[in-house]
Amino acid sequence: MKALNYLIILLLVTSFSCSEKQKDDSTDPIEITKEIEESFESYVNHVNTKGIKGVDSYFSKDKRFYWIEDGVMQYPNRESLLKGIEEFYPTVSTVSLKVSKTNIEVIDSNNVMLYVEYKEDILLNSGYKFTLDGAMSILMIPEDGIWKFLMGHSSIKKPRGDY
Repeated sequence: MKALNYLIILLLVTSFSCSEKQKDDSTDPIEITKEIEESFESYVNHVNTKGIKGVDSYFSKDKRFYWIEDGVMQYPNRESLLKGIEEFYPTVSTVSLKVSKTNIEVIDSNNVMLYVEYKEDILLNSGYKFTLDGAMSILMIPEDGIWKFLMGHSSIKKPRGDY
């Protein structure tokens, strides 16, 4: 009988130690959605009040970071994006970013997809002004206590021909 008890205990220990760990998604999707809204609103406010200098704090330091623009992997890592911003920043006089639509999809407690439609007016120091009218999709992850951009894609609206 003692051997049977040991066998049962051994089976229970083995069963629980080999079972797949359950993912903890106890975080409320409504709360995560609110956090994403606040994080992105902070990003927009930063761009509109301080320009693009300092936006690096919104981009994840994760090695998987990348950003695609109009179908091209423009920035294969965070460092290349920051270099691009650093080179562009001195030429910029003002930036005005206006968001017209957002959609937030909570995948789980560590991954959120954010879709944004926007218009961004950029005035260069040379006096040249242009508008980017497009959309972004951004995979956001929690890092350092806030939600940051891990992977993104932005595209500009283009006229379509007749097909």
